[in-house]
Amino acid sequence: MTSVTDRGIAAQARELPGEAQRGRRPAFDAQELDSFVRLHHERLVRLARLVCRDSSEAADAVQTALERAWRRRDALTDPAKLRPWLDRIVVREAIRQDSRRHRILARLHDALGDGRVDPVDPHGGLGHELAALRTAYETLSAEQRAAIALHLHLGYSVAETAEIVGAPVETVRSRLRLGRQRLRDAMREDHS
Repeated sequence: MTSVTDRGIAAQARELPGEAQRGRRPAFDAQELDSFVRLHHERLVRLARLVCRDSSEAADAVQTALERAWRRRDALTDPAKLRPWLDRIVVREAIRQDSRRHRILARLHDALGDGRVDPVDPHGGLGHELAALRTAYETLSAEQRAAIALHLHLGYSVAETAEIVGAPVETVRSRLRLGRQRLRDAMREDHS
């Protein structure tokens, strides 16, 4: 199997049966996608985990996103944009997974009433500040977590982040500003 980088896919791109008949040329084939996924799967799962906050949901989001990407592979015509294109699909699916989980939990909470069960040390012995930051991060909306994960953690520009999440640049700036402010406020409260 060939070692593939984001730019290497461009050199290897070729038409798939049926795609040429529709007048489209996909940016990658099955082997190229497989190579890319092998190189980036862990990063995609970490990205989804930053958005939906649950490891199994993150893995499900990545699997669903990869299936969706494969079905829509003819929509990507520029091989150099494979990474942000897949990141966008993963982030959007992670947001959907998170929203779905919140709806289910809300129905469950309504059905059970106020009988809450306290989790056993949800931070698993992490340092106090890291635990406070994680707790604060989890209070952000999925859209704010996606913007922060893409921009601050993965290093995408604000414009690239906006393209990936499918929102206007100013909306992403607002999500970043509000998310950062909520994190700062939560950390200040924790130190008080």
